[in-house]
Amino acid sequence: MATAPNKTIVMAVLGKGGAGKTVFAALAARSLIDMQIGPLLLVDADPTGGLAWAVGAGMQRTIGRVRERMIEQAASPDMDAERMAQQVDWSMLQALQECCGYSLLSMGRTDSKGCFCPLNTLLRAAIEKLASGFAVVLIDAEAGIEQISRQVIRGIDIPLVVTDGSLRGLKAAAIVADLFIHHKAARRGFLVINRAGNLPGAVPAGLELVGSVPDDELIGRADGRGDSLLEIAPDSRALGAVRGIVEKLFSGGGR
Repeated sequence: MATAPNKTIVMAVLGKGGAGKTVFAALAARSLIDMQIGPLLLVDADPTGGLAWAVGAGMQRTIGRVRERMIEQAASPDMDAERMAQQVDWSMLQALQECCGYSLLSMGRTDSKGCFCPLNTLLRAAIEKLASGFAVVLIDAEAGIEQISRQVIRGIDIPLVVTDGSLRGLKAAAIVADLFIHHKAARRGFLVINRAGNLPGAVPAGLELVGSVPDDELIGRADGRGDSLLEIAPDSRALGAVRGIVEKLFSGGGR
């Protein structure tokens, strides 16, 4: 059993779409559960869902649904500003799913038209409100850079960028690193190579290479069947690699 951190550790998994960050986040969650580091909050920051499905929980409750209910309540003639403010904290808790070994907060989406700015603002507020009740907050960020530039995810202790080993993936990793350093979301970040042995160039400035994750047919089979990656066989090569990276980061070697 690993020693739980004495303060909340926020770890965000970032990268371009298709790099494998959701799989990495799910295997990192499995590793933290196996290491008995908790309580653990998983945050699925993708409106379409990613981590929620990868861990087998689904999107039974989401920030998007909470927002829809809040809008309906605000339209009621009986709802005043003071009562509405009191409802916000309660509504955040309603979006939280309690699962075996972890809790889950999913961004989700709404049926209304428009951008995801209001949802991102609510997600940021929910993370900041709930984080102190957990030893580790593990965020599977939306692909791209919007949530970093809008400071939806900030105050990150372990920003971890996943790249697929392609030149395009490496350039995307460099952009992500520049952004979170520019916005002072973190002092430095970490890079993981997924499904590839080598990088097609130098490690981007501001990032430290902490490991690589091999291609693993067990992951492909589980994904194909829609199985929870939290239940992947312990002899999974990908799980073993991610476990090693997580142990390094949480032992103090990466922080």
